[in-house]
Amino acid sequence: MFAMPNIGRCRMLVGSLGKKVLLQRPETLPSVLLRSFATSSVQPLTYYSAWFCPFAHRTTIALEHHADVVPYAWEEALGWEKRPPTGQEEFSADERKDWYYHWKSPGLLKANPLGMIPTLVEPSTARTVTESIVAIQFVDEVATARNGAAPPLLPSDLFDRAHARVAADKINKVVCSSYYACLVREEAGERKAAFEKLKGGLLEFAEESKGDFHSGGSLGLADCVLLPYAYRLYVLEHYRGPDFALPASGEGGLWERYHAWLARCVALPAVARTLPDQDRYLVHVRKYAEGKARSKVGNAVRRGASAHEYDDKVDG
Repeated sequence: MFAMPNIGRCRMLVGSLGKKVLLQRPETLPSVLLRSFATSSVQPLTYYSAWFCPFAHRTTIALEHHADVVPYAWEEALGWEKRPPTGQEEFSADERKDWYYHWKSPGLLKANPLGMIPTLVEPSTARTVTESIVAIQFVDEVATARNGAAPPLLPSDLFDRAHARVAADKINKVVCSSYYACLVREEAGERKAAFEKLKGGLLEFAEESKGDFHSGGSLGLADCVLLPYAYRLYVLEHYRGPDFALPASGEGGLWERYHAWLARCVALPAVARTLPDQDRYLVHVRKYAEGKARSKVGNAVRRGASAHEYDDKVDG
């Protein structure tokens, strides 16, 4: 299970293979989580992640789905620290006294100088895999090569596989980016327009699903891409009001179909053990809702770009 131990400033955790991870960080950041599966022949991937990040959550779901053949060691590599603004930032920085900036672990920055999660590392070679949608597919391909017991996340049919990739990309651009627009944009009309776009993306997802899950009878790529955001949509109603609650029914049964899909997903054991505590996540995401989070995604959305269009140089 994903227990988050209450540790102090620094702690060494030893996994089932005897692998040791030492992570030093400010006490205010989330605890280190090491997850390593017992296997005699495969070295765990080092997984730089963060409990709160929905992008990384996509990869966590894939890793848990294929946990029998893709072992990994989790390092909590991203957190927040409060720093005063310099006065040189945009958006009246001199008036802000409690902006939050990302703290990134030394290990993450060594493996991925851009400091983005998820980042998977092969310890023996230091080769990396980044970008959440790519990482899902990588994990699935590794599991297939190792004859994993869980169903593949990508369909075997090449045309269906291509369609799943298109769907995943569309979800990322339409639903996930709209989620951040609802949270970060300050103008009420922009928030509402983003929420309508988000709802349209969810309805399209439900309409084109081919079974209990997007691509058929088992969890797939598009499900993994949408699920971390679908699970977190409750925060929009909390911070933006009742107009940002999803309908329970309507649109010819598509809303019922969507909610049934979500309930089905979160009931999967491999998914259920990855879900962050909802109250804890509300506290975390308040930084975005109140305009205090200085992350690449938050900065991009504030300047009018979509979350998926962040620029490492402009928004870093």
